[in-house]
Amino acid sequence: MIERVQREETWQQPSVDIYPDPYKIIRIQFPVVEELRDTPRETWPSRDALPSTLRILADTFQDAGWHGLAVRMFQEALEFVRHDADRVTLRRTLDSLRKSLVALERYEEALPVAEEEHAVALELARPGGYDLEVANGTWSSLISLLGKLGRHEDAARAAAEAVEFARGQKKVKNGPPEGYPLAHGLSEYARRLKAIGEYEKAIDAAAEAAAFWQHRDTFSTGYDVFDALSLLQQRVGRIDEARASHAAAVETLRRPAEKTRDWTYLSNLAGALTNHGIRLHDLGFDEDSLPAHQESVDRYRALAAATEREETIKKMELRLAAALCSLSCRFDDLDRLDECFAASDEAIALATRHDDRELLARAWTNRASALISHRAHAEAAEAAAKGLELYDDAEDKAMARNTFALASVHLQQYDVALEASLQSVAEYRGWYAGDPYEYAYLLADALTDHALIRVLRAERAEAEAAIAESLVLHEELVARNPGRYQRELDRARRVAAEI
Repeated sequence: MIERVQREETWQQPSVDIYPDPYKIIRIQFPVVEELRDTPRETWPSRDALPSTLRILADTFQDAGWHGLAVRMFQEALEFVRHDADRVTLRRTLDSLRKSLVALERYEEALPVAEEEHAVALELARPGGYDLEVANGTWSSLISLLGKLGRHEDAARAAAEAVEFARGQKKVKNGPPEGYPLAHGLSEYARRLKAIGEYEKAIDAAAEAAAFWQHRDTFSTGYDVFDALSLLQQRVGRIDEARASHAAAVETLRRPAEKTRDWTYLSNLAGALTNHGIRLHDLGFDEDSLPAHQESVDRYRALAAATEREETIKKMELRLAAALCSLSCRFDDLDRLDECFAASDEAIALATRHDDRELLARAWTNRASALISHRAHAEAAEAAAKGLELYDDAEDKAMARNTFALASVHLQQYDVALEASLQSVAEYRGWYAGDPYEYAYLLADALTDHALIRVLRAERAEAEAAIAESLVLHEELVARNPGRYQRELDRARRVAAEI
């Protein structure tokens, strides 16, 4: 039995200032609902009089963010709409009900609604018609809900069916280009295959989707598709393919940026170039990553200089600071410390000017790492402490804390170093248990540092245990990507030799 919404309940909702005014609509429409409820349908001015008014109010509640009331109002409307011949109105009502249930995170309740909506949409779909485009959208809603409920196998099966449904569809008048529904479906299928560990199949689906975007100029979609393909290829050790895919991702943004010289496209390209530099580093091509990082810095610098609007200057300078942080990391990786310090100093100055805590934390932590390489341990400990204080995110704090521990032990602050290192290792171990692929290298590096701290504390047994675990992790990483992880394995072996 549905608990009907009463007018007094709207008085208890959070006040909103939107157009159209929900309170005005309530004053006009609620008396109609109160008059027609519990009266024979044949006495209404029209067969749709009550359900249409219920939908108007439900839409109003939804727009105001009063989703609890909207759900109940849509459910009351459905008691009538389900028995009518108007299938389009039924689909629309189900769509609205699902959205409010999702907004309330009531996913179990939303799933049968999405399934019913999907069935009606398929029933209405006609080749070349708008309803076909709507049906494609209901696949996405259904797959998303299955994923939110942790039913990843079911989500992958539904995504496979969506791909077959989209394959061969003709262009809908005034709709997206021919082939877009298939490309979109393939990208979703790849995501769902990744969630169940079917990486090779996911690569095939993502590659077919990427082919659609290969020569299309887009705001970001083509980049996202090629980026996802690159990550999948990297995951299975197809390093050269991953590199080529990410280069193609950058090109999908470079073409429209160079063609239009549009500010937003140029900014997107600058960001993609930093991402490309990071991806090249992750793939083991540190030297090759420098031109991408430098181009990103140069482009952001030019964008900041090309405007007089203070808000735009601030935005570009903060993005420049982020790009400089990444550039400084690459200089550190390549032992080009003078250039590393110059980049990190500029990033610190920009982040300080605009009072951006996260960027400032990142810049100080990067500087601390470079100072350790420079054997300036007192300055490194001070810089890492600043990063640790400024960071809010737990993972970022763990990185800064680990850097602080490494600097502190070289200052013979053994207890401080051990406490910080133990906390970082424990955190990385917990995250590694949840996602070994993403956290293996972070745990391995933290264990190497922990082993070194134990060595300097003359705690041999603990050092041996830490370095043994580090070596196992690093050897597994090198087997997958030697260019990226061989240096870290060599460092772990040097620490093992000291023990």
